[in-house]
Amino acid sequence: MRILHTADWHAGRSLLGIDRTPEVAEVLLEIAEIALDLEVDLILVAGDLFDGKSPGAAAEEAVFSFFLRTGQEGIKSVVIAGNHDSPARLDAFSRILKLTNVHMVGQPRVAGNGGVFRTEIKGQALQVATLPFISERRIVRVAELLGGDAGQHRQGYQQSMRKLIYNLTSSFEPQSVNLLMLHATMEGATMANSEYAFHSTESYTLGADMLPVTANYVALGHIHKAQSVQGIADYRARYPGSIIQLDFGEQGDNKTVLLLDAKPGKPTEIIDELPIRGGRKLRKISMDVSSLDQKTPELLEFEGWLKLSLKLDSPKPGLKERILSNFPNVIAVETELYESENLTEQGIDLEQLSLMEAFEQYYQTEKKQKLSENLAKTFKELREDVYNEEDE
Repeated sequence: MRILHTADWHAGRSLLGIDRTPEVAEVLLEIAEIALDLEVDLILVAGDLFDGKSPGAAAEEAVFSFFLRTGQEGIKSVVIAGNHDSPARLDAFSRILKLTNVHMVGQPRVAGNGGVFRTEIKGQALQVATLPFISERRIVRVAELLGGDAGQHRQGYQQSMRKLIYNLTSSFEPQSVNLLMLHATMEGATMANSEYAFHSTESYTLGADMLPVTANYVALGHIHKAQSVQGIADYRARYPGSIIQLDFGEQGDNKTVLLLDAKPGKPTEIIDELPIRGGRKLRKISMDVSSLDQKTPELLEFEGWLKLSLKLDSPKPGLKERILSNFPNVIAVETELYESENLTEQGIDLEQLSLMEAFEQYYQTEKKQKLSENLAKTFKELREDVYNEEDE
């Protein structure tokens, strides 16, 4: 059977005030046409359909139009929630989306309670073990489904994930195409620095030895750079990457979807990494401010989004505003005085700072003044609101 693997759509994404949803919608239409032209039998979407838990109408229209287009042509899709998605929201959509040949899994489930999707394609048996993103707090709830002691699961996220993967894949057999779909960070993965950093830390990292040899292929999501998994063969597990360049850390990345051929009892063949042509490119350009006039034609001709980093001899009030007004494709301007020192040169270890300390240091560096008590209080309240929302 012919399979298309994609992930990390992030519909509803904004970048420095620019809504990227129209670009995502354009690319999803492109991917749908690729699936139809190449007569794909199955589409795997490995999480992060949306960029937030409460997406806007335009983001939902972009995503659901994709499934309507492909589903009407008889293409089946299997979808899991990522760390940016609302699991409950996706589960609420799932019953309606079945009408368009979509099997969507929001909340993590064990094998005996909907965690494994079984069907037939071209007379061949197919099993897809679905494992949406699970936070450290939520893994305790999954522990209860596995019948274990929830307290033990607090001891080790990796150990709990290993048990859950085993539960979901223990029914894999040579007579069927066996797929595992997983939204997680694998050991050795190269970050694009547009991922949510907290959910990509070492405590969330999984080893390649957790992936079962009985799986024909492991369809991964969460990391925005397309790549294979360290320690196993390329054809066994892959990240397709995000479908547009989400942040300037991804400049230069060529976005793709993966086309696979899978047969029972045989290694999966990666037929092609199909390039995505839609979506505006991102580029960060560093220059001396004196070169700005000379570079103006080049900047205006660039069809993507630009971030300028300018070096100055002295402060120039109003410079950023003038550039943003004169260059429609420039969405951010950074300035740096030649004599200034950055945080690294000052010997500050950013990894050792708390979130509050990092914000205070950032504010003092950017504004050249101490963070006010009112702003610090507001920042703390906002942080607490976000964490409470995630707990709920």
